[in-house]
Parts: sequence; C-alpha cells; structure tokens
Amino acid sequence: MIRIMLDPGHAGEFYNASPVVEGYFESRAMWSLAQKLKSALERRGFQAGMTRTTVEDDPPLETRGRMGAGYDLFLSLHSNAAASPLPDAPWIITLSPDAKTDLDEKSLAVGKALGGVISGIMGISDPFYYTKSVDFDRDGNGFIDDEYYGVLFGAKSAGVPGVILEHGFHTNERCAQWLSSEDNLTLLAEAEADALVKFYNMEDSVNEEISKQLEALEKAVEALKARLDRYDRMKVYDNAAVRWAYLDGNLPDWAYSTVAKLVRLGYLRGNGENSLELSELMMRLLVILDRAGAWD
Repeated sequence: MIRIMLDPGHAGEFYNASPVVEGYFESRAMWSLAQKLKSALERRGFQAGMTRTTVEDDPPLETRGRMGAGYDLFLSLHSNAAASPLPDAPWIITLSPDAKTDLDEKSLAVGKALGGVISGIMGISDPFYYTKSVDFDRDGNGFIDDEYYGVLFGAKSAGVPGVILEHGFHTNERCAQWLSSEDNLTLLAEAEADALVKFYNMEDSVNEEISKQLEALEKAVEALKARLDRYDRMKVYDNAAVRWAYLDGNLPDWAYSTVAKLVRLGYLRGNGENSLELSELMMRLLVILDRAGAWD
C-alpha cells in the first residue's frame, strides 16, 4: 500500500487572506483541500495521513516534514502570493538536486505528475518547477545539501520525497475565485488523486476493487429479487391488504420517488384499470431494490 502524508499549509481559519477576493484564506482552503484529497486517496487504495488534526493545529514546519517518516510521499498544500496580481501558475517546489540520494529525483517526478494536472483542472498557466537550498550545513552532516523550506528539510531528513504544491496565486483574482469554491476543490482533489494512481501504477488494483464491489452489489440485488419472487409466489399480499392505486400525494414520502421512477420506466403499469395495486410490503421491497441499484 502506498502511504502519503498530507500537510495542509499554515493553520487557523483566517491565515493568508486574498487581497483581491474577499473571504478567501489560504489556511481554510488548503485545510478543506487536504481533507478532500485524503478521502479521494483512501477511496483509491492509498493510506493517507495528515500532519494536523484540526484546522487550528500548528506543528513546527520541520516537525511536519518529519511526520512523513515511513511514508512514500510528503505533500504540502498551499496557494501562493505575489506583489503583482498577474501571476496565476502553480509553483511546484521539489527537493534540491543531491547526488547522494534519489529522493530529489522522486520528488521531481511526483511534482511533474501533479503540476500539469493542477494547471489543467484550474485552467491556469503551465506549472513552474522550483527548488531552493541553503548555503550552510543546516543538519550538521558535513555537506551543503539542505533545503530552505522547513517542511522539505524535515521530509528529506526523514528519508521521504517531499513536494510543496502551490495551487496558483491567491493574489490573482481568477485563481482566488476558483479556489473559493468547494466544488472546485473537490474536482482538484479527485484529479490529484487520479494523477497519483497513475504515477504509482495503481490502476489495476483500483479496478479490481471496483469489480469486487460491483460483484457484491449484483449478488445482493439478485438475492433481493429472489426474495421478492418468493413472496409473490406465496401470495403474501392478501385481498384485505391496503393498496395504493395512484401516483399521487397519498403515497408515502419514502416510496414516492421509487414508484415514480418505475412508472416512468414502464416497470409498473397497474392492473389495466389505472390502479397500481401496491401494498406497503411491495413498496418497501421495491425501495430496497432501487437503493441497491437494480434499475440504474
């Protein structure tokens, strides 16, 4: 199982406000995006962790990066800012080149797998790929090979490839407007999760899991159909039972949409005298079958 540690940038509800779109805050948007991405990844077979347990939680940057220890990837989620309102491209910040390890190569590969997806789904400029190191021995290992950004420094020290994803610029009005939509954040999370499935060659395992779920659903539907047929053969609907004859306000609310659907599809036609002749038990069985997807 591929394990990914997600780091929603910053902390709190109201950190890093957009100067051009009222109500946009980087901290709030990236917290929402991280939760959506976590869910999307888990539905695709990944194991996903979070560096923060609440929107107010604020571990130190290096500590966040080190939380990636034992994971296959560390992703820190942000939106960018600039003095000018013009920049709109995603900035993908990866580990600096280092001949002693392949973490930088893995970091760049993941960054490139996600950068184009972010540009495409947001409809903004092509991604800009970027690294930044320091000119001193930050970790005391005798080499000038350390990252400038605290989360990437922490991730590298934990032996995990790290990437900072800057999802456009919240100083750009169009970007900030786009990122202000929860529906758009959902689209972004799903697209990034799909890109990671492709990057880690997980399509086969995802398709296999979907096939298993569909097979289980089909078996459940067949079992319900068999039960319905058995009830019908047993003539459990005696002549004294209450019948609902018409598609009108007398139908119970819980059954109306299912009955209307089956009438529309032509599966319920009544007795030839414009009477549907539905008992409560029959309607309950039809609703169960409908919820199981029998007529989808």
